[in-house]
Amino acid sequence: MRQTIGFLLVACGWLSLHAQAPATDNSTADADGPHVFYRGGELVVKGAERQDGTPTPFVRERRYAQREDVILACSLPETGDVFQFRLKKQLRLTSCYYPEAERILVISDIEGNFEALKRLLRAAGAIDAQFRWTFGQGHVVLLGDFFDRGLNVTEVLWLIYKLEDEAERAGGGVHYLLGNHEAMNLCGDHRYVRNKYPENARLYSENYARWYDENSELGRWLRTKNVILRIGSYVFCHGGISPTTTASGLSFEALNDLGRRYLGVPFDRITDPEALHVFHRENGLLWYRAAARGKMTPMELDAALAFAGAERMVVGHTLMPEVSALYGGRLLCVDVLHEEHLRNGDLHTLIIENGEPFVLYATGQRKPLLAAPVLQHARGRQ
Repeated sequence: MRQTIGFLLVACGWLSLHAQAPATDNSTADADGPHVFYRGGELVVKGAERQDGTPTPFVRERRYAQREDVILACSLPETGDVFQFRLKKQLRLTSCYYPEAERILVISDIEGNFEALKRLLRAAGAIDAQFRWTFGQGHVVLLGDFFDRGLNVTEVLWLIYKLEDEAERAGGGVHYLLGNHEAMNLCGDHRYVRNKYPENARLYSENYARWYDENSELGRWLRTKNVILRIGSYVFCHGGISPTTTASGLSFEALNDLGRRYLGVPFDRITDPEALHVFHRENGLLWYRAAARGKMTPMELDAALAFAGAERMVVGHTLMPEVSALYGGRLLCVDVLHEEHLRNGDLHTLIIENGEPFVLYATGQRKPLLAAPVLQHARGRQ
């Protein structure tokens, strides 16, 4: 067993580095949007649309006096997917504590892959073919890193935005937690942004750095998001809860407030020691990898769970070959290669039903996650 564990953790380390390695990017300006900007007392909506026979997309712009008049649509020409929605009446903060839920779908690190997100939501019964919420009182937890690397980041964000209100009206919830790539984009670190986006920004005459600032709808919306959440006996965050965060004694409310307050500030300018429990590149909630790499001791994980008032922790951020359970099932890791699994017909994620974790496949099939031998924490140097 120890050799198997070592192989898996080494493989995970390679996968993580491999996923971050820049690939040749041949993307160019293409269909995208809409984007909503607040300019001079008006709402300005810009989007790029494909036109037959022309290499450069057409930019459509509309102006509105008040948000109640704005009806938006996302269209993906490559798949024919279309969905409409209105701007929210108001943007507001949400709770970071919820009681036990019968169903919790968990998805992480989608990275602009709209097709993977759509298929996983459909497999769980969370949406129908028209992208309407069909999960009733169920919850969907999105563990961050929905930005970068992919070519449909905008459409992914608007689908989440749309489903939030529909889920709430049905008595359920959609919870989009911030990851390090959301924070990177908002503070100007665009190293993983595809060429399509700065090229579209030039077409819009809207610098990409302004797409998610405080004068944009998506930017304002992202600044309402949490970094840590508990539903029943499960705690969710992007990277993990480090021993330094455990020792801080900070409440979830304080951590989430810090995440929102410093979102958009370059990481090297964040000197508030409490904010570093969110943004520190090794030990912060957005970046911590030691638990998923098996380098946390069982006692440290127990302390983190006690800090969170939870029995299990669910994280993304650290790439795994498949959805995995570590530390006797107390740590569940859900960051997997969605693009590769989509191509191979093995697309999957985590669903929790009546407190028990299952691997959910895009076919709709389920497999108990804890039925197979559970990985233990790593021993020795990896």
